[in-house]
Amino acid sequence: MRILITNLFVSQNSGSESVVELLADGLRGAGHQTMLLAPMLGDMADRLRSRGHQVVDRIAEIIERPDVIHGQHLTPCLTAVARFPDVPAVFSCHSAFFEVEAPMLHPQIRHWIAVDEACKARCLSRGVPADRLDIVFNAVDLERFKQRPRLPSRPQRGLLLTKNFEHQQAVREACLKSGIHLDELGSATGRYSYQLEKDLLEYDIVFATARMAIEAAAVGCSVVVCDGRGFAGLLTAGNMEMWRRMNLGVGLLTRPTTIHDLLEAISRFDADDAAEVTAYFRGTVGAGDFIKEHLRIYDQAIQANSATTADERSLATACWIEEIGVSASPRKWLQIAKELHGLVGPETSLLQLLQSNTETLEGSAVALADLGGQVNSIKLDTAQLDSLSHASASIVNVTEITRDTLSRIDQNLAVLSDLASKLKRLYNSSTPLFLRKILLRMRERI
Repeated sequence: MRILITNLFVSQNSGSESVVELLADGLRGAGHQTMLLAPMLGDMADRLRSRGHQVVDRIAEIIERPDVIHGQHLTPCLTAVARFPDVPAVFSCHSAFFEVEAPMLHPQIRHWIAVDEACKARCLSRGVPADRLDIVFNAVDLERFKQRPRLPSRPQRGLLLTKNFEHQQAVREACLKSGIHLDELGSATGRYSYQLEKDLLEYDIVFATARMAIEAAAVGCSVVVCDGRGFAGLLTAGNMEMWRRMNLGVGLLTRPTTIHDLLEAISRFDADDAAEVTAYFRGTVGAGDFIKEHLRIYDQAIQANSATTADERSLATACWIEEIGVSASPRKWLQIAKELHGLVGPETSLLQLLQSNTETLEGSAVALADLGGQVNSIKLDTAQLDSLSHASASIVNVTEITRDTLSRIDQNLAVLSDLASKLKRLYNSSTPLFLRKILLRMRERI
């Protein structure tokens, strides 16, 4: 059987990428041919190619007609069904949160897969027929993810596996207070691992959700189920079966991740209970049954009678394009763009534009008011300058008058000085010396 598998990425080690890798290896190991289509490729694509898989980012490179399409993520799935309109398809929903994972009806899609109860509920809410919907829980390659030795009596090393960051600081502080050395991996940390199966062997307690949490539990680590979206708590023998049906995922995250709750979960660390959890997961998450279940569903899709016409299939494809193809109308494509690239929609852009224009107008009004104030100030300054000009002219006039007056005073003083000199000479010449001495003594006594 030739199976064309679609996914947004075959690049790092995200949840859906790990499913692609496990599924492709398992199908190839069972004697089937796999073809992988993803618009973004990376190191994982190279590793898969080295193991004999065809991995491409352009549909034109898929030459052979597949027997069935396994669609993951709406946009690459659309590409596949448009290219091969007569090939039956199966669609997997891996998230009850993201729109790019949400199922859309199409006559080529003859069966749907949900990875947990939350995804099943979402599929049913989107009109998927219950009799064509199965839950296939996530699996782990137990040959890769070996079991670690028994846990110590108290946790010493912790690992945070995350693709979001809102809870990181809380986990760090809780581990610091608990005396746990913490390492961090995942897209939110900027650090990745291509050998997580080996890394997990070094840790006693892991903070993670969904597939990463399942892998940690299967290895033998104690697991606290939490991420930036919320907190579930410590995975135990008492809750493991119910939590497994929720994929240890978002459906369990009922409250915020806080330091208090993290400390409480860490305080309940129990090596014996963790060993029981590990035994349960290693007994239920093996890849063998996972591959068999997918092959059963593929066969069911291929054998299903489809009375639809080519026109009905092309119409459905066109309707998908209307929804997820970029257009002026804010349809499903807009939410997908937000999820993948953090873009804003036209209504948000318009609001931001209006807000920006309002702020600009308000700023202009303030600037105009300031300018008016400056103009008034200039007017006042002009009046003041006029006054100062008049005052300056007056000062100049006063200065000129004063200069003339001082000049006349100086002239008069010169005349008086000359008169005083003449009077002194007359006094000295007309008054005898002894009489001048008597007059001088009398003046000193006075």
